[in-house]
Amino acid sequence: MKALSIRPLYATLIALGAKSIELRSWKTEYRGWLLICSGRAANKFERQSMVTGKAIAVAHLSDVRPYVDETDREPACLFDDEHFSGFSWILDSVHVIEPIPIKGRLSLFNVEYEVEDLLPLPLDYESETYPDDLFNWWLDNKHIENLDFLSD
Repeated sequence: MKALSIRPLYATLIALGAKSIELRSWKTEYRGWLLICSGRAANKFERQSMVTGKAIAVAHLSDVRPYVDETDREPACLFDDEHFSGFSWILDSVHVIEPIPIKGRLSLFNVEYEVEDLLPLPLDYESETYPDDLFNWWLDNKHIENLDFLSD
């Protein structure tokens, strides 16, 4: 199976269902299942409040096309002051999995897992409490240290 390392914040947003477009400066002909790997933490906040250095979800890469600001900005979770030119990787059928350690790499890379090997989390993705349920599952299972950012 192919895997993709993504910064922890953006990998988390994909797992939450808030980000359906991943932005890359390069394109790929590959279409199919991708293991979404949350990269190494860049700061204390990420180390404590986000799963890092592990695969956290699987998503289907259904298309890769040139980025169009008018349609892609919101689903890519770009801030108003950010600018991008490159490619929009369209992700669908996202499923959060029990985190597994994965050493991140540049570009797409192969891993020794298949979709059927991955254990989905026992959460209701349609529930209004899904984001809180996901973070609490990660906390209860010691994949993150705290939920301090949720109290702000």
